[in-house]
Amino acid sequence: MGDHRHMKTRTILFIALSILLLTAMFSFIVKAQAQADCNAYRGKPIPDSEIDGVIGPEWNDAGYVKTTINPQGLADVWTKQDGTYLYIAIRFYADSRNPWVAIQFGQDFCMSPSADGALFGDDNYAPNGYKDIYFLEGGQIGIDAIQNGVGAISVNASNAVVVELKKPLNIGDTAGKDINWTQACSYPMVIMWDSNGGGSSGGSVNHAGGTPTVKTLFVSPEANPVPEFPTSTVLVIAAVAMVFVAVVTKRLTRKKPNS
Repeated sequence: MGDHRHMKTRTILFIALSILLLTAMFSFIVKAQAQADCNAYRGKPIPDSEIDGVIGPEWNDAGYVKTTINPQGLADVWTKQDGTYLYIAIRFYADSRNPWVAIQFGQDFCMSPSADGALFGDDNYAPNGYKDIYFLEGGQIGIDAIQNGVGAISVNASNAVVVELKKPLNIGDTAGKDINWTQACSYPMVIMWDSNGGGSSGGSVNHAGGTPTVKTLFVSPEANPVPEFPTSTVLVIAAVAMVFVAVVTKRLTRKKPNS
């Protein structure tokens, strides 16, 4: 009888601790899902040679979020800064092998005149590459006379698009409308893409469709406090933990056969 009570007590304690663990994990998941803005944490500098259109360990200390982009789709976005440069990586799936991607900085209205920008893969301006740009009236663009920063774009056979950008936080190039961003401040940012013409081809997505989704990018003076794994990774970890708890609980509560 005493052994049975002891086993029951241990089972209850185990289940209680498991519930606390799973609650903490799901709280983390909810936080990751609710994260709408991008946190550019202070991290390690990335050499120009690693801005190559391949997501690697150089982004391990960056902030991460999965978010909507214009005019449609979801993207994985990594952001960080080192006090001198802002670093941004974007990964999403397009509907062709030849899209262009653009990032607008510092203005709430999409393709706002005088807004700073970065352009990738545009057949007219940056085929398979990057240009430092600014926006003009009527959604037109201007190419900065002084090209600041380094960028790269890659598209694989599955239409997975990766963009990487290394851009000065503040270089004082007012003629090019470049950003003048400082620590501990938030700024608007718009990510857009196109696949059906005007520098792109092979798809049916028009960047002018839909309502622009403005993101807020926070230039954090602090390092990333917790690695921000993609939500899918956290869900897998939580599922494995739940199966483990269920199996162990079943074994602990199984009655021994009468001797």
